[in-house]
Amino acid sequence: MKSCAAAARSLAGNDEEKMASGTDIEEDFPKLTAQEKQSLHGTDSSLFGFHRLQEDGARTKALLLKAVSCYDALILKAEGKVDPDIFCQLGHFNLLLEDYQKALSAYQRYFSLQSDYWKNAAFLYGLGMVYFHFNAFQWSIKAFQEVLYIDPSFSRSKEIHLRLGLMFKVNTNYESSLKHFQLALIDSNLCTLSKAEIQFHIAHLYEIQKKYRAAKEAYESLLQTENLPAQVKATSLQQLGWMHHTVETLGDKGTKDSYAIQCLQKSLEADPNSGQSWYFLGRCYSSIGKVQDAFISYRQSIDKSEASADTWCSIGVLYQQQNQPMDALQAYICAVQLDHSHAAAWMDLGTLYESCGQPHDAIKCYINATRSKACLNTAALTQRIKLLQAQLCNQQPGSLQNKSKMLPSIEEAWSLPIPAELTSRQGALSTAQEQACKAEESNHTDPQASPAKRKRTSSPAKGAGESLESINTQQQQIPSWYLTPQKLQVGHIPSLDVCNTWASQPLYEGGTSPPLLK
Repeated sequence: MKSCAAAARSLAGNDEEKMASGTDIEEDFPKLTAQEKQSLHGTDSSLFGFHRLQEDGARTKALLLKAVSCYDALILKAEGKVDPDIFCQLGHFNLLLEDYQKALSAYQRYFSLQSDYWKNAAFLYGLGMVYFHFNAFQWSIKAFQEVLYIDPSFSRSKEIHLRLGLMFKVNTNYESSLKHFQLALIDSNLCTLSKAEIQFHIAHLYEIQKKYRAAKEAYESLLQTENLPAQVKATSLQQLGWMHHTVETLGDKGTKDSYAIQCLQKSLEADPNSGQSWYFLGRCYSSIGKVQDAFISYRQSIDKSEASADTWCSIGVLYQQQNQPMDALQAYICAVQLDHSHAAAWMDLGTLYESCGQPHDAIKCYINATRSKACLNTAALTQRIKLLQAQLCNQQPGSLQNKSKMLPSIEEAWSLPIPAELTSRQGALSTAQEQACKAEESNHTDPQASPAKRKRTSSPAKGAGESLESINTQQQQIPSWYLTPQKLQVGHIPSLDVCNTWASQPLYEGGTSPPLLK
């Protein structure tokens, strides 16, 4: 509230000086009316996530964009003599507009000018949200913790506990994550996730810590909740089913498989479009010998979601078990083209070639498998490679050349056309992703995506705030004090501690987003 009031006073004071000097304010920069200033009173970072611009139509967004334009112009006209609270409020406005690049620029400038910035909870909260957006979790955690320290009764303390829980979970600090999720759970205030979603995260915490009994009880307790959202229900059943399929300590195999299939079928009733649940169901059917059901589930998985290397590898295994080597080859090739480092697919492909009497190709596949970081039996594969090489050395010259091949070589197979069902699905996904990128400013190309995935999808990388700038074509040129896109490339954003020099620091690699993270 302090920064908003101070910013308003600064704007008013500047107007009075210009009126006294006879300068026409409207010629210099756009002016907020008294009604607009009143509407903006109390607008700060605490509204982020709760102040839905879409629900209020274009009016609120237009007002915020106008306020940003006014504040930018005021800063330029002031020639360096600007009340720090102007920058703070500008940061809040840009945060609400989800223009994270400009929000960070303004917050950093406020920090450099305001010596007692640490007393401003709204500033620290907004800064934490910006860092959270950029996955700079170590700095986001620091900012949020400072908010709780200076103001334990901060209006968005529940949201802070929620996001601290998410970040600590990604950082594998499970004890701290559980503590903050539990604090969020007992807080009666609103936050951006529902109580059921927080309970899901707690159950998932138990699961990833291999506390399977506690996870099972937590999932089953959550599923007893009345009016449970469909997505939470589907995801909980999916995790519960897969956990029973993979964890031996949860009962005998027959009982576990039956329960796993039952959970996954119920999960698909709640969310029929979950490719992951279809894949898990296929794995369960395959393990009990229901080959046809497994095939159907795998095909549904490919149809419902982006084709994954895991799914195609599993299809290859089924084809190989059914003595259909050419079909198995195509499936394995699809898997390794989607993920060049998929150790299991390379290993299975090597086994296929070996069973077909093509040791040269088998060796190449085994070598590719050993190069993957995900390979769990490198030593055994290395021994297998040496054995095959020794067998080749003992072969009579020309004997292999005269032997007809059952399968194309790995080089020939690599250039075979990808099955139509895969390419058509990828094409549809590419179109959908392009549309999603236009609708969401925060979307960006996954830097961890495999080369094959990047080749088949064309969702462009977007910097924070790009779409908003295109919407507001009347805005003035971006002021020079804003951080440039080069300083905000994915992987580098300035730390709060080095904001005075605008130095770039490596972006904290916190891993992938947790389930249900919005």
